[in-house]
Amino acid sequence: MRAARASPLLTLLVLSFLSVSFVVPRLPPRPISSQLSGFRDLSRRARGGEESGSLAVGDTVSALCPDDDQWYPGAIDKINDDGTFSVKWDDPDGGPETHDVGADGIKKIVIFKDYKVGERVEAVFPDDGYWYPGEVTKVGDGTFTVKWDDPDGGPEESELEAKDVKYPPIPYGKLEVGQKYTGTVASVLDFGAFVDIGAEGQGLLHISRISQERVENIYDVLSEGQQVDVWISGKREDEGKFGLTMVEGLTDGPRRKIDDLTPFADLSSDEWYKGVVARTAPFGAFVTVTLDDGASADGLVHVSKIKDGFVDNVDDEVSVGQEVKVRIESVDLDSNRMSLSMREGGFGAPRAPADLSAFENVEPDTWLKGKVARIAPFGAFVTVTAPDGSSADGLVHITQIRDGFVESVEDELSAGQEVEVRVESVDADAGKMGLSMKSP
Repeated sequence: MRAARASPLLTLLVLSFLSVSFVVPRLPPRPISSQLSGFRDLSRRARGGEESGSLAVGDTVSALCPDDDQWYPGAIDKINDDGTFSVKWDDPDGGPETHDVGADGIKKIVIFKDYKVGERVEAVFPDDGYWYPGEVTKVGDGTFTVKWDDPDGGPEESELEAKDVKYPPIPYGKLEVGQKYTGTVASVLDFGAFVDIGAEGQGLLHISRISQERVENIYDVLSEGQQVDVWISGKREDEGKFGLTMVEGLTDGPRRKIDDLTPFADLSSDEWYKGVVARTAPFGAFVTVTLDDGASADGLVHVSKIKDGFVDNVDDEVSVGQEVKVRIESVDLDSNRMSLSMREGGFGAPRAPADLSAFENVEPDTWLKGKVARIAPFGAFVTVTAPDGSSADGLVHITQIRDGFVESVEDELSAGQEVEVRVESVDADAGKMGLSMKSP
């Protein structure tokens, strides 16, 4: 077993090899400034990224250890007759020196080897294994001499292999809306993908910004390690985050203004109000609603609330400046959000509680297929099918959509989207079922 291998040094090596874009903490006694000068306009170049393609003896890789199903750095030591590869681990830490691993459990690591004298870089200091800024002063045969910015009593320079050198990340302040980069998909989730463009953090590529056409299943379009051309679609200066798009020109536009929603909080959802479409997005339309007393604010008409039936393209239904009639479905004063609807209210007589007996004995770790029926500010109602073929609606609360904080349900899910869920709770008497999209 290799469960005890994850030493701090090994963890750092794994992070550097897999091109995690946050800065690894540096330990004393070599403190450095977080401001890096000499920035070059680079994206994925020399970031230690992954690539697909043929594998050969000597290739630097990250591989899946069969003992504990964890990824570790190593090198291809031998190509076996059965098509597997013998991987020699960088730090076996008491475990076997090598393992035979299939091609699907190996990621080849890109090692950039074309640094030039005078270029600013980050490199691994041999004495402690941490990354520090410096400058290339000499290029050897496969090695590079780096002069450290702050030797702090240590050597002024160190001779390093190419795998221990990389360009500094692109500072957040250097990113501009509309800039184009070639990035690598770091992770894929149902609602979008995080892409590494070589910046200080990864950018979010929302599913609605992958194509001008509707993307039903993101996994049919994107996969981890895939290289994509992206543009900066927007920045959140206060959070240090940025969004990406694969559609040139599809930017976020101006930040949403802060409206006083207090006059709208207690209005009936059965009443109709006049509004004007302020802007459209792939997931819906923002409408400015003005009351008789002059109070005005923007609310979102989600794509599922524009009309009865399926809406393929928001812009086919409404346009900026168009006058519409809307109902106020909900107002969240804490998050300053108002949800509107252009659909008729009233759903007839109250329905009898749904028959949930088929779901009462479903284990909480069993995944079931479902389809989003409708969404609300607090979560999504999903029509899920039981093992016996019967179906019923359950609620995926906003806290159960994914790990981490979800700001808006509409940003994660849309009506008609196919999802996988687990049954968290069943109240047969009340006809209520709690679902989760998160791993148990």
